[in-house]
Amino acid sequence: MDKIKEIETRIKRGLINGYKDNILFTQNYSDLQSRIIEYLIVVNVAQELKEYCFKNGLDINLEYSLNDFYNNAFPSALIEGGIFDSKLLNRKNHSPEDSKSKRLDIVITSEMANSGEPFNSKKSFVGIEIKAINQSNKKIKQDIIRISKALNLTDPISDNHIKAGFACFFKRFDKEEKILSKEVYEAKAKKEVEKWQTYFQELRKIYKELRFTISEIKVTNLSVEEFTFRFQEEQYDYLEVAQNTGFINAYIIRIDRND
Repeated sequence: MDKIKEIETRIKRGLINGYKDNILFTQNYSDLQSRIIEYLIVVNVAQELKEYCFKNGLDINLEYSLNDFYNNAFPSALIEGGIFDSKLLNRKNHSPEDSKSKRLDIVITSEMANSGEPFNSKKSFVGIEIKAINQSNKKIKQDIIRISKALNLTDPISDNHIKAGFACFFKRFDKEEKILSKEVYEAKAKKEVEKWQTYFQELRKIYKELRFTISEIKVTNLSVEEFTFRFQEEQYDYLEVAQNTGFINAYIIRIDRND
């Protein structure tokens, strides 16, 4: 399995474990929550990545500066030429104009030296953004754009070292006080994926070298039909059934290059 695929697999595990920890630490007796503590998800994803990254010479950084993520896609300087005719090349400034103070939830960096680089430096490798349940599409799209811009950066000094980025979020399809059937959920979940795939078509017109894909993870799915089958001997009113059934998915949008 290649590094990016392995990282994606571990992000998926971290999202699920983070959601479970939210249930544990908020003492919620239902598997369904409309609010989650975002940093618990971030820490769980980092924990899942920790062992693999350290074994493969990668570092995990929490709350990593977007400015550094952009600029560290390239070495800061290279020495070009021989002993007597050498010259120092500096990278361009890649600081984001609109969000210099912005930070990414998790950034994986790789410490390596380019040929001609005077010293080893941490290079940006993968960026990860994580959103809680039912965040606005606008915020998720902003994460996708930031990561896309990072992957799209170029500099005469070297190739871009960023290999991929991930925008992750949770979606609850039902409401606490209303019942949702499995059939309706499946239609809503299908529509959610199709909505993002349509958005990707727009992005490909701007970022022609990039590839956008979405993965769906069923975190907690208990339909009314399954609930009534499990507990057919017991009597529940409408509100109790609504509160104990529902559908929560996690989504991972992966951005990488076509090559």
